Amino acid sequence: MLTKPCLLLFACPGDKGDTVVYWRGEARAAKKDDPIVKLYGALDTAIAASHKAANVLPRPQSRVMRLIAFSLMELGFYLATGRAEYLDTATALYKRALKKAYSIAPEEPLRSWIACASPECSAVDEARVWIRWVERRATSLEGTEVVVKLLNQLSNLAFEVMRTLPHIEYRHRPVV
Repeated sequence: MLTKPCLLLFACPGDKGDTVVYWRGEARAAKKDDPIVKLYGALDTAIAASHKAANVLPRPQSRVMRLIAFSLMELGFYLATGRAEYLDTATALYKRALKKAYSIAPEEPLRSWIACASPECSAVDEARVWIRWVERRATSLEGTEVVVKLLNQLSNLAFEVMRTLPHIEYRHRPVV
């Protein structure tokens, strides 16, 4: 049995560019280009990219990326419902991921830009970029300051995972 029987009728909700979006516990009609719909689209992509990265990484990096993905999912629940318990869970998952990342962080400080040198590192970088995109979308909406802050921390955490994977350090040297 299909989850969406409307597929058989070519008549699923949203076929005309509109949808229903849940925002802070309220269902509201919206066009597909609504800023909230765009935020959720970017969030879906960031979650998928984080899971994808987790699937190609060894432990413990895979665990960090999985926790990031779950934190993003909880942020989505928070945005949809407005219920603080989801934000609390998202923050707790971030803290668990941070603890795990701290245990594998390189000893030496970073003194350069980095470019990924492996498919695994590139998968994490893709997730990081999508998390940043969600952050940018969230900044355009009122009342999302705490979400924006956590998104920034999650993308920074993904960067820290990148540092533990094969990468190239790029130091700009002025041309003389």
